Formats: sequence, C-alpha cells, structure tokens
Amino acid sequence: MRELHYTRGIARFALLLVVFMLQACASVAPEVSDPAKMYEQAEEEIRNDHFILATDHLKALRNKFPYSQYAPLAQLRLADVYFLQESFGEAASAYETFRDLYPRHEKTSYALFRAAKSYFKETPEQIARDLASANRAAGAYRDFLRKYPADPLRAEAEQDLLSTEDRLARKEFYIADFYKKRGQLKAARARLEGLVATYPQTPTAEQAKRSLNEMSMP
Repeated sequence: MRELHYTRGIARFALLLVVFMLQACASVAPEVSDPAKMYEQAEEEIRNDHFILATDHLKALRNKFPYSQYAPLAQLRLADVYFLQESFGEAASAYETFRDLYPRHEKTSYALFRAAKSYFKETPEQIARDLASANRAAGAYRDFLRKYPADPLRAEAEQDLLSTEDRLARKEFYIADFYKKRGQLKAARARLEGLVATYPQTPTAEQAKRSLNEMSMP
C-alpha cells in the first residue's frame, strides 16, 4: 500500500511538472500568427530586461511579417535593445539599417540621431587610441543636423558634436605636439593649422592658436 501511494505521488508530481513546463513555455513563446502580439511581448521582455528573449521575438517578427506595420518598429526596437546592452557597434548598424529601409518613416530622424549616439558612446576617451568611431559620430551628427534642423534632439546633437570634434581636435594637437618635441616644426605647424581650420569652434582650437603664436616667435 505504501508503495502504491508512493507511485501515485510520483505520477502526480510528474503531471504537475509537465503542466508547469507547458505553462512556462506558453508564457515565453511569441504568438507567431499575430505581429501585434509578438511586438507587445517583445516590449514586455524589454521592460523586464530580458534582452535576449526580446531580440529573438523582434527578429522573428521582422522576418515573419516583413510588410506589416510592425516590421519597422521591430527593427528600431532591435537597435534600441543593442543600445541598452551597450553593444554600440551593433546598435549603430541596426539604426542605419532602419534609416536605409525606411527613409520616410516618422522615426527616421530618431534612428539617425541614435546611430550617431551609438558611435559617440563607442568612442574611447583616450585620444591616443583609434578614433574612427568619433569620425563616424561626427559625420552622423552633421547629417542629422542638416536633415532635421528643427528636431527636438537638435540641442543634444550639437552638444555631442562639439564634444566629438574637440576629441578629434585633441588627437590632432597630440600629434602636433609629438612632432614639435622632435623638432619637426613644419609638420607640427601643419597639424595645428589643419586643426584650427577643421574644428574652429572647439576649445582645443584656441589652444592650437596659442601654440602657433608661440612657434612664430623668434
């Protein structure tokens, strides 16, 4: 009798476990027949910081319903998820994909701004390192400001652009100083003059002008 109760207990436990697993799967699996529900579930995953699940749902939505109104939103939110995870290179690429696929979408200005922001975030603080991402950020910010001069994000874009250009200017000043310390004054002067011409609004441009004046003194 004890063995019978034990066996029934195991069977009941196994049944409950199966039911629990089915419910869990149902709560995670996206509704593949309804893009609206798939998008809603992806948003829920983002709110709960379940970024891997959100990425899977957004990619599935985008691929299964490429012509629905949710396809561009899925692409944009996919870029946002990469940004939230600080995967800035992937984020920039995803935002630019949105821009290229949906150039007339109402969110295209936002996508262009966020692509620039992604490159800005990716730029290293140390000016001795490769600043290719800073050049990309500056180009993207200029493009955004040229195309959307009245956008609410304009002020932030201008501030980030100035910061980016000053970082690039400091890199040029660093190289000019390298030449100057080695007695290569012509090369140093050329770098400083190029700095002032390219980044005239930056604080480093004023420093470069002072250095040029000092180099001109007998």
